[in-house]
Amino acid sequence: MSSALTNLLQSLRIVPFGSKAMVASSEKERLKVTDLPEISLEEVAQHDSFDDCWVVIYDRVYDVTHFLRDHPGGEDVIMDHAGRDATIAFHGTGHSRDAVELMRNFLIGELPVKQHIFRTGQNKVLSSGIPE
Repeated sequence: MSSALTNLLQSLRIVPFGSKAMVASSEKERLKVTDLPEISLEEVAQHDSFDDCWVVIYDRVYDVTHFLRDHPGGEDVIMDHAGRDATIAFHGTGHSRDAVELMRNFLIGELPVKQHIFRTGQNKVLSSGIPE
């Protein structure tokens, strides 16, 4: 993991899934969507193991390493998409509003605009229903 990203994650005080505060001790410290660092698909692809698992959902990058064992559908469901885009799989299973809210706890970045598929602003079909 790059040192800049490591520093960012440490400053956010990301903690394992089982604890009460998943990302930060207060809501103000939470990573804002407008402050997201760019993370390329090439970098995401380097995080494809049980010990280091990132996925892309709706052009945003999530570090789900600490969530794997707690995922209701099992860790293998996520590992099938480790280091890659999991949008279709995520959308296709009809996740609840609570699941979409939980995603925010794992948000670490966004794809560069040139790699966006869903958040282009040009295609209303692809951009409708995307969680913010």
